[in-house]
Amino acid sequence: MRPVAPVPSTRTWLLVAAALALYYVMAVSASPRLGVTADEVVHLTGGYTYWKFNDYRLHPENGTLPMRVSALPLLAMDLKFPPLEGNPDWLRSQVNTLGDRFFFGLGNPLDRMLLAGRAMTAFFGVFTVWLTWRWARGLFGATAGWIALALAVFCPALLAHGGLITSDMAATACMLGALTLAWRLLHRVTAARLAGTTLACGLTFLSKMSGVLIVPLLGALWAVRVWRGAPFVLQLGPARWVRGRLRIAAASLAVLAAVGAGSLVVLWAGYGFRFDGFNRARSTAESYYFSWDVILDKAPVPRAADTSLDRLLHSQRPVEETGMTHLLGWMREHRVLPEAYLFGFAHTYKFARYRPAFFLGEYRTTGWRTFFPVAFVLKTPLPALLLGVAGFAALLLPRAHRAPGVRCAWLYRAAPLAVFFVVYWTMAIRMNLNIGHRHILPTYPVFYVLASAAACWLAAGPRRLIAAALALAVAADAADSVAVRPFYLSYFQPLTGGVDRGYRYLVDSSYDWGQGLPDLAAWLDRRRARGDTSPVFLTYFGADSPRARRLDVIRFGDEWNDRGPRTFPAPVRGGWFVIGATHFQRAYLPTRGPWGERQEQVYKDLLQRAARAAAEKSPRPPAEQERVVQDLMDLELMQFGRLCHALRDRAPLEVVGGSLLVFRLSDAEVQAALYGPPR
Repeated sequence: MRPVAPVPSTRTWLLVAAALALYYVMAVSASPRLGVTADEVVHLTGGYTYWKFNDYRLHPENGTLPMRVSALPLLAMDLKFPPLEGNPDWLRSQVNTLGDRFFFGLGNPLDRMLLAGRAMTAFFGVFTVWLTWRWARGLFGATAGWIALALAVFCPALLAHGGLITSDMAATACMLGALTLAWRLLHRVTAARLAGTTLACGLTFLSKMSGVLIVPLLGALWAVRVWRGAPFVLQLGPARWVRGRLRIAAASLAVLAAVGAGSLVVLWAGYGFRFDGFNRARSTAESYYFSWDVILDKAPVPRAADTSLDRLLHSQRPVEETGMTHLLGWMREHRVLPEAYLFGFAHTYKFARYRPAFFLGEYRTTGWRTFFPVAFVLKTPLPALLLGVAGFAALLLPRAHRAPGVRCAWLYRAAPLAVFFVVYWTMAIRMNLNIGHRHILPTYPVFYVLASAAACWLAAGPRRLIAAALALAVAADAADSVAVRPFYLSYFQPLTGGVDRGYRYLVDSSYDWGQGLPDLAAWLDRRRARGDTSPVFLTYFGADSPRARRLDVIRFGDEWNDRGPRTFPAPVRGGWFVIGATHFQRAYLPTRGPWGERQEQVYKDLLQRAARAAAEKSPRPPAEQERVVQDLMDLELMQFGRLCHALRDRAPLEVVGGSLLVFRLSDAEVQAALYGPPR
């Protein structure tokens, strides 16, 4: 099959290298402006313990590969870690508490740790961008390659997650790399291709729990390959040509079976060839974060506390065993795969079926079929979307109008991308877990390859005009991305209101993942320099630490994200209110949704109980004192929910750090929001 574009010249390779370097620099250099996002503490802490202690108890629900890669530079730093023996947090795998101490409580260099870990993640992004260019160039020619390269380099989603310590970029790189290598292997088997495909598939399993999707994807590619019927070349010694569909099916299936077996070896290697997730030779252990009975749906998730707010929730998480949980239990019993991997997969499976989410003003626990398509449109630059439409239309051109070298065979050659795009989007649309646009990150490289097919129009009309239109679209796409820098995570199309209005559509990792504290520190400094002494009330969502950053704020309504001492309820009054967008929409709080009679009744009950407790002067028994403290914590959450309800139609004065909504309220406005008739 002859290539569409000639072999890249030295000049071409230099330009591509420059583009990849630009992507890397843009992704990594955003780090000083980005605070610790919600998953970075657990990812980096877990990865560090994998290397340091050969123990996999912390955060096993994400693949070991990206966690190990990000934590690798930390081994060269002189870091302190909480003691293991006798530490209840270590014995019970409390990664959030351990990670909070590791990041903020022991004097470790936070900025260096973040920069080093994020710089490692960016290499997965570089590989993904390079692969996007190679596919586009190979399918539709050199011009298409440049279009795809430019779109990928400036893609806000790829820049955002290529610059954070998470698993999404690693999963994207590994899955696309594995499919690319597997497709080549299904046509010609060599020792190098067999080894490369095996390693890539194994790393895909280790990149993220969704990596198991590689199994049905390879099955679909195998079916397409057999249907094609072209000769199958075995070149492990003297070359042998296998002909006939049945023989091709048998031979290629045997090769994929060998890949599967080798991938399992790679997976076991990722856990040190040990079934037990705990390194008992190094320290003792009691359990993972949850017990196996909870993870396998044999017992309910334990509640943190007995709280009055439980009755606000329409339903509790169902406890229902399924065929998958039975299979995972059987695999654990027979030690088919490493225990930590099985626990992580079971954890992901359990919490992907039922998870609170916010979308376009609505709240659900089982998701929306439209969530990811709408998120894709809202968070993809308009020029890229237009190029995608133009690229798809170009592929429907009659043969006489196609660019030289683009033949009917393009669809077969692009089978890995086409199969992946269809299967992945089908899975995404059917998925109940709707907490982040990042979960469709692997589809972006494929979309950019499709968009690059717009170059085929050069042979179908006025060449100069079409070339100018393509160049303008690519330039507009890049300008859109540069304008939002460094808050790529918060990107929304300008037509939707951009970063300043994105919180109305999506939150969590689609907008506010806790990244805004460095900019909030600068905002506080500017306010202080102006002589503004008004109090600042902060409601923060994420894993960063306002306390460790010594921010002069009063925490309000975010007890779930604060591990330090504080007074409940917060003494709120007129001043500045800085609210993380995810908490503003109460996505994970018991007060989520409209404020109705049920919420108002719970609020009034808590106010009355707080008044009675304040009037009591005699000492209380410990159990009763705990109940009073819990009531006061609940009261603060209800006050925060009532305040957000009052502010729901009010635009913030500004958005700090791409995630923190700033409001200015007078004493009268605060009193009306907390104690007046609900609006």
